[in-house]
Amino acid sequence: MVMDMKKLPKYLKVEEVKKILDAPERGNIRDRLILRLLYRCGLRVSELCNLRVEDIDFENEFIIVRDGKGGKDRVVPVDHITLDMIEIYLGDRREGVLILSRKGGKLSTRQVERLVDKYAKKAKIKQRVYPHMLRHSFAVHCLKAGMNLRTVQKMLGHSSLTTTQIYLDLTAEDIKEDYNNHPLPI
Repeated sequence: MVMDMKKLPKYLKVEEVKKILDAPERGNIRDRLILRLLYRCGLRVSELCNLRVEDIDFENEFIIVRDGKGGKDRVVPVDHITLDMIEIYLGDRREGVLILSRKGGKLSTRQVERLVDKYAKKAKIKQRVYPHMLRHSFAVHCLKAGMNLRTVQKMLGHSSLTTTQIYLDLTAEDIKEDYNNHPLPI
């Protein structure tokens, strides 16, 4: 039996994501925050680059993603650790683009791509890693953890549930791993 693997986007294992998130030096809050927002919130790289300080709702623990794909806005929950990192990164700044380039301007998608690649290599991930792979990993990991498909759809900003359902497809490796966890002993 040959499985159709075309539809399933490439994603990382949880352990690989953890290694990437831990790759920047402790004091490099900006890079740690970029990686964390891409994965923990499932943001597209363009959404990350366009995120503004005013889009962070610290009190209700949400990020408002404005003008996502299709020009739609959406609300994405954000954990308190990421919010704490944002507050530390911002200091006294209360407006403008959230994540700045090293030169103080708006971060480009290409800069984020290079940053993700750099930390994936530092984490010794063998395959090529790009920002959207962190988004794919977020979706797969949420669904595998039992999160509702509609919730993941809303968080990703997909207009069609069919688009989100591709993350339910399992690779042969996933099936074998699940089979090895069979409840009945051999």
